[in-house]
Amino acid sequence: MRKTIVIMLAFWIAALISCEGKQHETPDNKVVPVEVAPVSLGTIAKKIKFTGSIQANTEVQVYPKITATIEEMKVDSGDSINKGDVIALLESDELQAQVDQAKASLEAVQAQWTQMEVGARPEELAQAEDLVEKARATLEDAENNYQRMKALYQQKSIARRQFETAELSYAVAKAELNSAKERLAMLRKGATREEREALKAQVDQAKATLDLARIRLSYAKITSPIAGTVSERSFDPGNLAVPTRSLVRIVQMDTVKVMVYFPENLIEYMAPGIGAQLTVAAYSDTIFQGKIAKLSPTLDPENRMFSAEIEVPNKDGLLRPGMFTRVTLSVDPHPNALLVPKEAVLYREEYLGNSGSLGGEVSRSHYLFVADQGRARMRTVVLGHESSTTVEVSEGLKPGERVVIRGMHQLNDGVKIKVMERERSGA
Repeated sequence: MRKTIVIMLAFWIAALISCEGKQHETPDNKVVPVEVAPVSLGTIAKKIKFTGSIQANTEVQVYPKITATIEEMKVDSGDSINKGDVIALLESDELQAQVDQAKASLEAVQAQWTQMEVGARPEELAQAEDLVEKARATLEDAENNYQRMKALYQQKSIARRQFETAELSYAVAKAELNSAKERLAMLRKGATREEREALKAQVDQAKATLDLARIRLSYAKITSPIAGTVSERSFDPGNLAVPTRSLVRIVQMDTVKVMVYFPENLIEYMAPGIGAQLTVAAYSDTIFQGKIAKLSPTLDPENRMFSAEIEVPNKDGLLRPGMFTRVTLSVDPHPNALLVPKEAVLYREEYLGNSGSLGGEVSRSHYLFVADQGRARMRTVVLGHESSTTVEVSEGLKPGERVVIRGMHQLNDGVKIKVMERERSGA
C-alpha cells in the first residue's frame, strides 16, 4: 500500500511539473511586455517583530502609614501632580497633642540640665547651711535627753519604753545632721559625673520622644513621592485610611515602556540603544520611535526567553498604559547591499523524498529574471535581509543590472522581452 502511494505521488509531481513547463513555453518569436527596475545599492536591516502592552515608566501606589480618618483629598483621577504635592490630609488632633506633651517633657528636663550646668544659687547654699545648723542644734538636744534618760533608766526610775524613745530621737537627729551636711557638700561641689550622665540621657530620650511624635504627626499629611498623573483614587473624605490599602496610584507617562520577550537565537542582535518602531491601533498612521533601554542578563527559567525593555518618549501623552502595541526592531544593518523590489523575486520548491518512506523535505530556491539585451535571463539568487518593499540579494546579481518586476510569470530563460514603462527606483 505504501509503495502504491509513493508511485501515485511521483506521477502527480511529474504531471504538475509538466503543466508548469507548458505554462511557461513561449514561442521564440513572441515578445513579452515587462516592467523592470534597476538593482540598487543601499543599507538594509533585519526586521524583528514583537507584540506587547504599553506600561508606565514608573508606577507608585501611595499608602498611608497610620490609621486615621481622611479629612480631605487634594487630588482626583487624571490630575497632574508634582513631587511633594499634598495628596490627602488625615485627622491629627491626637498626634498634635502627643507632640505638645513630648515638647513639654523635653523643656522640663532641659531646665534641670541648665540648673545643673549653672550650679547652686547663693540662696540655696544659705538655706542648706541653715539646715545644717538646725540639725546640729537638734542633735545636741537629742543627745542631752538621751544621756539623761539613760541614767534614769539605769537607776530604774523610768520605763524602758521612755529610754528607747529618747534613743530613737537621738539616732534620727544624727541622721538628719548627716543628710544636711551631705546636701550642703553636694551644693558646694556640684553634680557628680554619674548624675550629669544620667540627666543627659534623660534629655536625649526626651528629644527622641519629641522627634518620634513629630514624625507621626507628619504622617497625617500624605505627599506624592514622584511627579506624574493620578491614574486611580481609592478613597473619599470621611473614609478610614489604613496602611494596607493605597490611597492613590500615580504613573509617569512622559516616557512609557514595553517589555518584549525573545528566544536565545536572537540575543546576538539585541543590545541597548537599538532603535524600535511602535504602532498602536488608536493612531494607526503614527509610528512612535523608541529604543532598547535594558536587556535581561539571563533566561527566564519558566519560558526560556530573554526579555528587553523598550523606552518610548511620550511627551504628547498619546500612548497610555495598557494599550496593545506592535514593535519592530531594525537590527544587523548591511550597508552597500544589493537591493531589488520584493515582487521581482520568485521561488520554486523541490521535493526531497526519502526512499521507502512517505516522509521527506521540501527545498526552496529563489530566482528572478534580468533584462539583458532584449531577453530575459533567469538568475538563481541567495537572499538576505528584507524590508516591506525591498529584499537583499547576497549572491546572483551585480549593481546596475535590471530585474523584471512585472510580467515575469510569463517568462522562461532567454525569452524576448519589451520594457513597457520607464525604470523605477528599487530602493
